[in-house]
Amino acid sequence: MHVIYRGLIGLFVTLTLSACTQSQQDSLLQTAVEMARDAADLKPGQSQLDDVTMSYLERPGSGPVLLLLHGFSANKDTWVKFAYELPDHYRLIVPDLAGHGDTPAPADQNYDLIRQTERLHQLMNNLGIQRFHIAGNSMGGAISAIYSSRYPQQIESLTLIDAAGVDAPNPSEYMQALAQGQNPLIATDEASFEYRMDFVMEKAPPFPWPLRPALMRKTLARVDINRAIFDDMLATRERLEQSGFEQQLSDQVSMPTLIIWGAQDRVLDVSAVGVFKQFIPHAEVQIYDGIGHLPMVEIPEQTADRYHRFISAIQ
Repeated sequence: MHVIYRGLIGLFVTLTLSACTQSQQDSLLQTAVEMARDAADLKPGQSQLDDVTMSYLERPGSGPVLLLLHGFSANKDTWVKFAYELPDHYRLIVPDLAGHGDTPAPADQNYDLIRQTERLHQLMNNLGIQRFHIAGNSMGGAISAIYSSRYPQQIESLTLIDAAGVDAPNPSEYMQALAQGQNPLIATDEASFEYRMDFVMEKAPPFPWPLRPALMRKTLARVDINRAIFDDMLATRERLEQSGFEQQLSDQVSMPTLIIWGAQDRVLDVSAVGVFKQFIPHAEVQIYDGIGHLPMVEIPEQTADRYHRFISAIQ
């Protein structure tokens, strides 16, 4: 990744010394994204599903197949630095979930996590992939768990990274904010954008000007769709409770499982690990001190190494 940063230094200096327009900021952000993808050998692709054209990044490889799922209001590029640290022979599939990133809103406007799981099932069938490892962060972790309980015959391993899906006994700062009618994960202005960036990570990577204002504009443009997605997430929670999701975890998730968490996660409290362990007692656990909600972004080298060791022990 150091090559990427060196390559951008000249652009930063040039634009910083001149009047950097919004268009230039947007172009620079896109350039940075594309350079990071190229460094990780990730190429964009699309697959036509029943109700949406799903965008994804793919890296070819002759080794294990990994499906990596991002969280709420994030996108596939959340995984790029993590992917860069994984062995080159791993085949990676990194989608934008419906309504996120480059995957548009689906025709039915349905963001229920069970429906998102069904879309991913169709994606993997379209790609001709019958067996794979699945890993997800936050909302993507909940979807990974749902997928593993519904299609266990396809899953070689499950990895939950600061995952949603169960109730932590100790309410997080985020859950307390929701109870007061606030949602720190939906930015509506510059102040809430900056608060959100600090809220989700304890050890945020450098994100220099002029990339930051470009990202802020993209984030603020998502307010309405983020609210719709969040409402469907809450509705999914009720459906999962009614369908006995926790019992399904106990009954169906027998594949090797790894739970990774940031000890200082303010979004989903680390006490949720114990709940997942209750229903998946064979799961391995890795907790990182001084890390927040996004270990694969905050410490990609350590997180990827731990994941690689987990995968290697299965093969």
